[in-house]
Amino acid sequence: MVTVSINDNGYNGHILLEPNLSLSWKTNTRIFYIICIITFAIAIHFYRLGGWLVLPFSGLELLLISIAVYLFFKRNNHCEVITFTDDKVVIERGKASPEKSWEYPRHWSKIYIHEHGLYDIPKVSIKSHGKEMEMGSFLGYDEKLLLIKILKEVTQKFQLYH
Repeated sequence: MVTVSINDNGYNGHILLEPNLSLSWKTNTRIFYIICIITFAIAIHFYRLGGWLVLPFSGLELLLISIAVYLFFKRNNHCEVITFTDDKVVIERGKASPEKSWEYPRHWSKIYIHEHGLYDIPKVSIKSHGKEMEMGSFLGYDEKLLLIKILKEVTQKFQLYH
């Protein structure tokens, strides 16, 4: 997901990049609770019929599902913020707050777009003084094209006024 907040001048502001999660954590936990209720209702029914071995495997199944959902959200709950000022470009990455930050001088930095094939997802990176870093590596094809369009507009307006 790409969220843009650019000032009136058209070249200062920030771009927020987040993975597109299909469901929120709250919705996933609700679905998990529903699965738990249904699974344990079925397991208790089989237990009453004499199939006591169903209970531990039901618990194991729910444990594995909960671990998978947790690890998925832990891995995909992050964002990047690209901030443009008059003299620098700052890229911050993290979960709830910036954990890593990179600064590039605005006048010396260039945005590179590496396209491999017609339908391949392009790679967008910033380069300055021999350092290069990819931006939005987790974005899908349409979101990456939107990011490229926004970066081109911001760069063109910056070059026009400076």
